[in-house]
Amino acid sequence: MKTKSITSAQLAELQNCLQRINDILGLSITISDAHATHRSSACPRKRTTPRVTTATFTYRWLTTHPNHITTLYQYLLRAKWIAADTTPDDFLAIFSGETTNCKIRWISKKTHLVYLFRLLTDRQYISTPKGIGRWMIVGNHFVDTHHCPFAFLNSQRIPVKAQPAIEQLAELLNIANH
Repeated sequence: MKTKSITSAQLAELQNCLQRINDILGLSITISDAHATHRSSACPRKRTTPRVTTATFTYRWLTTHPNHITTLYQYLLRAKWIAADTTPDDFLAIFSGETTNCKIRWISKKTHLVYLFRLLTDRQYISTPKGIGRWMIVGNHFVDTHHCPFAFLNSQRIPVKAQPAIEQLAELLNIANH
């Protein structure tokens, strides 16, 4: 039997089709590019292939106080921690509990992102769908300044200098303080 090889472009198209099918079915998958010989991405090669998900966090008081998400969005924009081209709808989608493919460009330090989401989940202001971890969701919906996904989120330390500011940002989602 003769084997047939495919080009990088064909592989990328197959991966896109597979991702769309899994998005429709609501599945999270791992896409492996082990057979690819060419990487068109500007991101450095990671040691592991990230798991892909379109799942998002669910804000505890989304139905009664969605304006708290908007307030957090505005503070992050003013602090220049998220890119200026981030739309309010994309930011809200990350906390909607619905599936989305949106990406938020995080332009601050990775440790700030990690500590913020650690606080939000530990304080139970946001929750994750069953079977999906917080770092998987963050890694799939936040990218760095070069549009590359974040990796190794669970190994970040608490940013000592920014700790009080991040704790105040997290408290913006607590309705008991407003």
